[in-house]
Amino acid sequence: MSSNYGNYLYGPNGTQPQPQAQMYPRPGVQVQIPRYPSDGAHQANLQSINQNRQIASNQRANPHPYSSPQYGFLQAQLRAAASTPNSSVTNGFPYLAASTVPPAMAEAPIDYQLLVVSMAEEYFAAAFGNSSAQEFRKREMQTEVYYKLIATGLGCLEVALREWRLQPKLEASTRFRYASILYQETENYVEAEEALSQGISLCDRHRFLDLKYNMQHLLAHVMFATNPRASLKFLDGVIKDVEAYHHTAWIYAFRFLRASLSLKIASYQESLIAINYLKIIFNLANRSGDHAISAIASTMEAMTHLHRSNSAESIEQAQRALAAARSSQLDPASQSMPQLTSMMHFVDINCSLQQIDPPQAMTKMQALHQTLDTSQTDPNWTDDGLIHVPISPGTAKSLHDSGVTGGVLQVISNGAVSIRINWLPKEEVYALGYLLSAAVTDHRNASDGQKSEKYIKEAKRMVGEMLEPQIGSLTTATSRLLWRRLLHCHVQIHSIFALCARSAYPAARSELSQLTDHAATLPPAHAPPITLFTSYLTGLIAQSTGDLTTAISIFLSPTFSLSSLTPSTPSTHQTLTLLAALNALLIIRSPTHPSHPLLPQLLSQLDPLATSHPSKNIHAAYHLLRATCFSSGEPPSIINTKKYLQLALQGAKHCANNQLMTITLNFMTSKFFRGSVGDQAEKSARASVQLAKKGRDSLWVSVADGVLAETLDGRGKGEEAEGVGREGREIAGKLAPGMQRFVGDGGGEGEDGQSDTIHVST
Repeated sequence: MSSNYGNYLYGPNGTQPQPQAQMYPRPGVQVQIPRYPSDGAHQANLQSINQNRQIASNQRANPHPYSSPQYGFLQAQLRAAASTPNSSVTNGFPYLAASTVPPAMAEAPIDYQLLVVSMAEEYFAAAFGNSSAQEFRKREMQTEVYYKLIATGLGCLEVALREWRLQPKLEASTRFRYASILYQETENYVEAEEALSQGISLCDRHRFLDLKYNMQHLLAHVMFATNPRASLKFLDGVIKDVEAYHHTAWIYAFRFLRASLSLKIASYQESLIAINYLKIIFNLANRSGDHAISAIASTMEAMTHLHRSNSAESIEQAQRALAAARSSQLDPASQSMPQLTSMMHFVDINCSLQQIDPPQAMTKMQALHQTLDTSQTDPNWTDDGLIHVPISPGTAKSLHDSGVTGGVLQVISNGAVSIRINWLPKEEVYALGYLLSAAVTDHRNASDGQKSEKYIKEAKRMVGEMLEPQIGSLTTATSRLLWRRLLHCHVQIHSIFALCARSAYPAARSELSQLTDHAATLPPAHAPPITLFTSYLTGLIAQSTGDLTTAISIFLSPTFSLSSLTPSTPSTHQTLTLLAALNALLIIRSPTHPSHPLLPQLLSQLDPLATSHPSKNIHAAYHLLRATCFSSGEPPSIINTKKYLQLALQGAKHCANNQLMTITLNFMTSKFFRGSVGDQAEKSARASVQLAKKGRDSLWVSVADGVLAETLDGRGKGEEAEGVGREGREIAGKLAPGMQRFVGDGGGEGEDGQSDTIHVST
């Protein structure tokens, strides 16, 4: 996709070059630039920019984009300067000068080669960093100016490469820069690949090994954009060559790249290959004394295990890899990377969250907070999101020209060489830290001063501030902004769940409305997971406020069909589909419900999926429902009911899930202790009330009060029973109108002999 570059570029003698076979169809040097949006769309609206990229492929009508009014002043100034004798502007912009060389130029020869290359960098700097470019982004207008600056810079590099015989090192560096901008800012992948191929051949002839490796590193990225499999095959060949020369630093770089590209392919086999490459890096780094490299390789392996699956086996492998990474944590090189320590804490906390181990997660959260507090002013933690992983002096000896880095290897302040790995900027790490802290404290949010919601509020504030436009590459800023918008959506999702858990449904509905609006602006490729959450949460709030018709229509929709689940279905989709089915069971379990005939089929589909799910919360909820739901023709068995209730209560206790424990105890009291005058019935009812109040769940507080009032009245404690019952009725009166019809004194029985209060659950 392309549109034309601007003005003609002239050679060193002021004459227009002769036509020849060229990369782009153009008069003189008219270079084409892709992705040229004509409507000035703001980079925050990624979808509009992507549409503009498609439209741009047909926009070739104007061969002189700099003829636009906003550039008239620039042309006027340059022409005026060109007419002034001994003008530095005349020398600085030879392509705008007259067709003859001014006398001043003959007296003071100009190095046009270096000049044109320097001009290109000026144009790139103007596009990436000046304040006017930031204003264009803020105003959502004139984005085309950005692309014109990039186009002109690329044109300068192209004319330098075509019109002059540059010094080999300068030519190779220029080709590398040219290809880098083409890959980063355009979609001219074929031209970028050609430039890199020519540059690699040049480096081979002159033995610029490190510059050659930089080009091969970039070429793998360029090839991956159009043909991922070919890129991986190319990388495998490069790795063999580098290993043959024992260039250890570049072995690390190319194997890290191979692992990261493999993870971009949604393939179980490629994820195993990525893990294998990371293990090879770990072993090589240990043998070479590069303990920082081994630590980050093991941490990335642990992240890969969690990314691949949330099964118990994957969690165990992640913890094993994390233990190997911590074995290198005392090395001075590892201690100089606070980002690595934070990354380890993130992985460790996620392992505990997947295992549903709240006490252990709380301990790890405190360690994370201590690390983030002490690292806030660490000079080794920069704001650009780069981790500088130092390599040992012995490994650095294999480098031939470490000054040429290209973003892969870099000489740091003390003269040592480091590998640069792109992770997350500091503010994003802190925002993720707040989000993880909210997840850790979520189970005790209502009873602990709503601490989880405070963490969510802080995370939302930080992410909201990061949604402001950034100076720099428009393409990079667009990708970064998309990630931050997705992070903002996930923070909102967690906020809605926390609000629903304490029955704050008006606030939850308001937050859901904002989330729906944000999801509508996401690109189609990234919107489905968020849309899935919005659908489930809509049904959840509808069920929790008594709108069972809306809830069942969502939970039984094709979006949450159990029969559509496959082993390749994302784990989030699987979990939400199971939760939708569990909530649907709560609604249709009554024989009077129109969808009750679907109960046997739903139970048969749900059984293998729920019992094999790695979450203990899912197990506990499923066992609770199995104690209350029976297929037609299946006689309710007291033994089976007690077995399922025991499993549900054990699972809820392990997960510290107060809501499930409250529901289970209420059902047990109503089912087995109704009419009983023993102490056990009263103890069970009082425990239900305490748990419900601890969780600040209005529905279940009113239900538990009703069950306790009935139990106390049966034991002759009429006065206390009246007080508890009155409290329950007052709380029930504050529920949503649709909910009040499901709550009665003592949790009255429905026609199926089971408590009507079990119909709705948050």
